[in-house]
Amino acid sequence: MTIVWRCPMTAHEYAAAGRAAPIPRPDCPACAEPMIFFGFYTRPLRLGEEELRLLVRRARCRACQGTHALLPDFVTAFRLDGIEVIGAVIASMVDGTTVAVAATSAGVPFTTARDWRRRFLARADLLARGFLAATVALGALVDYVPSGLAEAALFAISALGGAARRRFGAGAGGDWRVANRIVGGCLLSTNANPPWTVT
Repeated sequence: MTIVWRCPMTAHEYAAAGRAAPIPRPDCPACAEPMIFFGFYTRPLRLGEEELRLLVRRARCRACQGTHALLPDFVTAFRLDGIEVIGAVIASMVDGTTVAVAATSAGVPFTTARDWRRRFLARADLLARGFLAATVALGALVDYVPSGLAEAALFAISALGGAARRRFGAGAGGDWRVANRIVGGCLLSTNANPPWTVT
């Protein structure tokens, strides 16, 4: 499993810091007991045509023995590309840019951008409803939502990011990082279970 944490660094700063990156030690999401750090693993992160190698710390719960990867909020689970790259491509395609043009401008393969678009459209209704609910929970008002599902999901991500920054300050991060944290890094994953679907 993964835990996505708010990272104040850019991807380049995080990669350069290596083992010295200041990573918070979380409580176990299953039993709420403090976790201990449990080694590292390396993973690639593609930012357009550039690829970084990241050290990702793992944590283990002594009580229930569960282990979790601690992902900085610019990393998506099960995806090679950073969330800000993914977000920019999705936003441009929703605004009418073709898949080919969006993929070329971001420096990603056509099939990758096409898959992001397909997954985002498939989950747009769920994402819009969930992110709007989270926006309201942060104390913001939502007075207008676009009629299209993809447009509504983009609007909800923007509204959520704005509400988070008003509530917690600029350190809350950009819109896509906030959204990525809320869904545990699984914005486009087929097995994502956002918190608002848990009963």
